[in-house]
Amino acid sequence: MSCSLATMNCEEVWTLLNIIFGSSLGASFYVLLRTHPYLVERTYDPKYNAAYVSRFITGVIGGVILAVGLGPFLAVKLGAEAGTTLTPGVLAILGGYAAEAVESILQRLVEILLAAVKGDGTAQAQAKASAEQAERAAKVQDLLPDLEAAQGDTVKFKATLQQVRVALKAK
Repeated sequence: MSCSLATMNCEEVWTLLNIIFGSSLGASFYVLLRTHPYLVERTYDPKYNAAYVSRFITGVIGGVILAVGLGPFLAVKLGAEAGTTLTPGVLAILGGYAAEAVESILQRLVEILLAAVKGDGTAQAQAKASAEQAERAAKVQDLLPDLEAAQGDTVKFKATLQQVRVALKAK
C-alpha cells in the first residue's frame, strides 16, 4: 500500500484529503445556502458569481486553517477525553462554513501577539500616574514650610492651604 504525496505516509495523506474535502464541503454548503433563495425566486444574478467563488475559496482556506493550524489548540481547550475532541475533518467543515469565525479567531490571536510584543500600555500608564503623584507630593512638600510659617496669619494660612489643595488636585 503506497500512499505518497512526496514523503507523507498513507494516514497523513488521508487526513490531508479529509481536511481539504471537508473544508470544500463546508464552503459549498455555505454558498448554496446563501444562493438558494435567489435560485428559488429565479432572481439569481450572475454578476455575483465572483463573490460566491471568492467566498468558496475563503471557506476552503478557513477550513484548512481551522483544522491544521488551530485544531491542536482547540483539542487542548476542549480536552483530550474520548468523544470531546473534534476530528480535523469536522473542524475543516466548520471552518469552511464559518470562514468569518476563523477570521475573528485569527484577528484575536494577532491582537494578543501585538499586545505581548508592544505591551498593553498598563506599565506606561502606571509610570505616568506615579510621576504625576510624585510631582504633586513635591509641590505639597515645598508648600509645607509656608503653611507652618503662616499659622499666626489666618489670611496667609488660608491662601497657602488653598495652594496645597490646588497642588493635590493638579493633573
